[in-house]
Amino acid sequence: MNIFIVEDDDLDVEILERGLKKVSSTANLTRARDGIEALDILTKDAVERTLPRPFFILLDINMPRMNGHEFLARVRATDEMKDALVFVFTTSTNQADIDRAYRNNANGYIVKPHGSNSLNEVLKLLDSFWKVCEHPVGKLTGRMGAPAGGFAH
Repeated sequence: MNIFIVEDDDLDVEILERGLKKVSSTANLTRARDGIEALDILTKDAVERTLPRPFFILLDINMPRMNGHEFLARVRATDEMKDALVFVFTTSTNQADIDRAYRNNANGYIVKPHGSNSLNEVLKLLDSFWKVCEHPVGKLTGRMGAPAGGFAH
């Protein structure tokens, strides 16, 4: 499971890293601290393919410079990025945030759980989901020339 996390909070990232180690020994985590840095990484990746494939994005909403909603809207408006798999991963339970994320075609909205046991359950679900899904080939999040149906950890 390869995750590109867009998160400004160092502690949240550290907790997520610890949880991933418990859930999946092969999980890969790449981080951007806000939407602007994430767009820079994804733009560079579209040319140089530096991120591990396939991957999905875990996106916080409340960040400086460019928040998660602004980032998601930009991703969906950019041909090279519009097919990215994006799960909002935030503390916000505000219905307006949830609705806005889905209007911008978020693939899911996950409220950050409290406590390591709850986080591990969410990570296990994401890992299971990731393992049973077919992944795009040749797109931003896909594998170039990979056979259909395959997934390598």
